[in-house]
Amino acid sequence: WDVTATFKRKVYPFGTEFVPSRSLVEGSPRNRQESVGDSTQFEAHYYSSSSNGIITDLSKSKIINDRAYNAMSTSRAYKQLTPVQEVEWDPRNDPTRLTLLFGAGPLTEDMMPLGQRKAEVYINARRSESGFNNEEGAETFCATERTRQVTVSPGNVVVSDTESITEFQIAKTASDMKAGDVLKATSRIAVFLTPNPNSREGVLWEQVRGKAVAFFDYDIVMRKKYENNSGGNREARVCVQIPKGVVQCA
Repeated sequence: WDVTATFKRKVYPFGTEFVPSRSLVEGSPRNRQESVGDSTQFEAHYYSSSSNGIITDLSKSKIINDRAYNAMSTSRAYKQLTPVQEVEWDPRNDPTRLTLLFGAGPLTEDMMPLGQRKAEVYINARRSESGFNNEEGAETFCATERTRQVTVSPGNVVVSDTESITEFQIAKTASDMKAGDVLKATSRIAVFLTPNPNSREGVLWEQVRGKAVAFFDYDIVMRKKYENNSGGNREARVCVQIPKGVVQCA
């Protein structure tokens, strides 16, 4: 999918003094310099739980987020200061954990490298549901995930808790396009404090009773990406390489 994400708004329900990082006040969780109104384009991959490369019936298979590819794709698109260079993810044996290895970061004041930085991401809770939007006359799908990220760099450990909620809807398209070729979505990233009783953040967590302290909202448009054949015409299938190394087509 070709994805365009537009940053629509950010809200701090308890004020900016409760936000765990200054970068979340200056920008967003995706980029310290991202401003409301900015649009970013990237490619996202999803695949079916089908055991082979051919999807014969989508209704009998589950659609899986290719977390390894998508983490690197979004990191590159948002031009993060220390981009994700490699992702370790085992979707078969442990799909709820990722290890992000970051590229070279900035230098210290004495021009020394800061050292290797990595993050362990744990997906602690997931939920999804499908429905129908009567006003729009379209099917909808909503998914939410709660994650904890532990970022480790020499001499420093940062723990962050977030929840991502996204509602997808099939968009109305031109008559020459297939149903489902374009999706539109609204997405919210909620940021929470971590309950460490021995830190200032833990004290603030108690004051807000564990509620989210920042919200970041995006409007998203997703366009299905077709392969081109030798004649330059659009093929009937969309293909993607899945983590097993198999090329899967639908």
